[in-house]
Amino acid sequence: MVDASSAARKIATMATSPCPSGNEKKHWWLSNRRIVYKHIKEARNLIATQEPSDITSALNLLDAALALSPRFEVALELKARSLLYLRRFKDVADMLQDYIPSLKIGNDESGSVSSENSSQQLSRERVKLLPSNDSSSETAERDPSFKCFSVSDLKKKVMAGLCKTCHKEGQ
Repeated sequence: MVDASSAARKIATMATSPCPSGNEKKHWWLSNRRIVYKHIKEARNLIATQEPSDITSALNLLDAALALSPRFEVALELKARSLLYLRRFKDVADMLQDYIPSLKIGNDESGSVSSENSSQQLSRERVKLLPSNDSSSETAERDPSFKCFSVSDLKKKVMAGLCKTCHKEGQ
């Protein structure tokens, strides 16, 4: 098992030295990728123990991996799962807001938004994206570029349209 202090030392050492040493001829992105995969492997092992302290250490490793490769889906998924296991739902919501462009708030006057303010803005955005059917006064205010739909309904409509087209061509 890896304790939190040794994991933090490892993270600090690996995250601060992304460039290979002088005797290595490998490109820096290859060594970064290797470091990211190593962090993910260690994080998976820590998460498998299902101990909250180990999962917290795994989060630190995943943060280090995401510092080197910010959009790496495996690391993002493991981080979200770890946060959910630790019941840190607000952190997961904030993480989703960062990585899903349609949830970004268009009117950010300040560079940093407090998490309390962030959740209020997210609620307002959700209201704008998913208005209730009974509020006809909001219909005029809605942005026409935002349309919410069910993917399964869309799939059914597309398949029905394709079947109709096939039947018309066959006649």
